[in-house]
Amino acid sequence: MKRTHQLASGQPLTAETLRAHGVDLEGILSELVSDPAACGVLLTGSLAAGNGTPSSDVDLMVLMPHRTSLVTSREGVRFKNSRFSEALQYCDGIEVNIELAERHRVAEIMTWMTAIAPALYKPSELKFIPIIDGPELRFLQRLRTGLPLLNPGLVASWRDEFLVELLPTYLAVRHFMEVHEYLEDAISHHAFSEESSRHVARISVEEALVSILAALGISSASRKWLIVESRKAMATAGEVDRGLLAEGLAILADCATGPVGDCLKRIEALHKRIAARLSTEPELARAVEFMQGKIGYVLEQEA
Repeated sequence: MKRTHQLASGQPLTAETLRAHGVDLEGILSELVSDPAACGVLLTGSLAAGNGTPSSDVDLMVLMPHRTSLVTSREGVRFKNSRFSEALQYCDGIEVNIELAERHRVAEIMTWMTAIAPALYKPSELKFIPIIDGPELRFLQRLRTGLPLLNPGLVASWRDEFLVELLPTYLAVRHFMEVHEYLEDAISHHAFSEESSRHVARISVEEALVSILAALGISSASRKWLIVESRKAMATAGEVDRGLLAEGLAILADCATGPVGDCLKRIEALHKRIAARLSTEPELARAVEFMQGKIGYVLEQEA
């Protein structure tokens, strides 16, 4: 039966801390992989982010190098797709969720991240921008932000090889572009369906918030917690970013009931302000300038 714990009490979260509360990492690994000593382990999720509660699950990510393999005969493995396996265990009543990343199955993600660099620094040479979503994006986010518990040297090596420090920059640029793409859709929908236009406009604003947060280094803002993360970031953000987040949240609220046409114009104006903000970052300026050259704003011309 699941029980509460004291892991969120503010104490440093280490392998020893988890063991003292009944979560034995070495024991968990021994039931899942062929060579436990070769693996790296990170704590992820709410506990790693510092907003866990006494009922939070313990979320782990296990990095498996080429020389180790998954023990598939164990009942603990409950899900597997083309890249990742997941396991669920209860350690003295504490729910432990484990994501296992096998090196040969995630190698393509490294290739994608390598391809992102030209999009940021030499956009004119860009051949494609990888669209990283779902489990792959979650993997990169957790690899970047998780707390190393076992084999920190391996964790550091994976972080370097997968270029995870590029992730916020990539997300800022990608979602900046998607603001305009959804805005165009919302404008076209407005002619025949206000409800549809309103819905797509809200998505465009969400893209704007994700872009702003990514520019602040926050790469794990899920849509479920987007409003909470935005308000949280406002407490420490500078004046410009705080203003962008505040305007984005205000537009998001107004899109629910306010005049759709006004919301669309405000989104266009917000997008231009985000462009100006991102252009102040040397690693973003070239990409934003290149993309701005492909954008035709229409609402301002109609005004």
